[in-house]
Amino acid sequence: MQDDELLDEPVSYNSYAIGDIHGEVTLLKRLLDLLPFRPEDHLIFLGDYVDRGEDSIAVIRTLQEIQQAHPHCFFLRGNHEDAWLEQWDGTAFREIPMMPGARKVWESCDGQIPADVGEWLSKTRIDYEDAHAYYVHAGVLPGKPFSSTPPFSKMWGARGFADRDYDWGKTVVFGHWEHPAPMIKHHKIGLDTGAWRTGNLSAIQLPGRQIFQVHREEETNDSV
Repeated sequence: MQDDELLDEPVSYNSYAIGDIHGEVTLLKRLLDLLPFRPEDHLIFLGDYVDRGEDSIAVIRTLQEIQQAHPHCFFLRGNHEDAWLEQWDGTAFREIPMMPGARKVWESCDGQIPADVGEWLSKTRIDYEDAHAYYVHAGVLPGKPFSSTPPFSKMWGARGFADRDYDWGKTVVFGHWEHPAPMIKHHKIGLDTGAWRTGNLSAIQLPGRQIFQVHREEETNDSV
């Protein structure tokens, strides 16, 4: 969970957290083009890359490409990835997970999901922490240290998290809980803006809390 860098050293990087993508590869590519990240900056993807949207496999391919090109990428595991990994036997996916939109992914590959997709998903992480924030897909337990929340709850939802803004000692940045716009509170930031349904994919730059969005119906978009 802890960043490899010492957190008491001077911070020279910004962090960009990206909300739930759900197969929207065109929006993902446009958002990555929009973000003004530098080589030293962190890119944190908050999970739920697959199911529902335009092309989930293409999303994974795009994330693999940015991982090769940028040295500081961190990929969190959402509940949709966790459901797929329940069907992963180390070489292939046994069957379709019982998740909304999963059948579309399965049928797009005629039931033959590329093995490297499973390998890549298996290397996603449950959480991440850097000097600016603590990042998790679905939340943490209110009033508890981050380490007290079980991995399942970090991916699927922690009781009491959605309706409380508790001071954990560091801002919690998360996805999973869909809102019409990024939810910015004092101690937590929610970035799932329903890209697959609304056409809005969101990111935030930390520590400045600058929001970046792309919209399906627009050719270009500026930061907000």
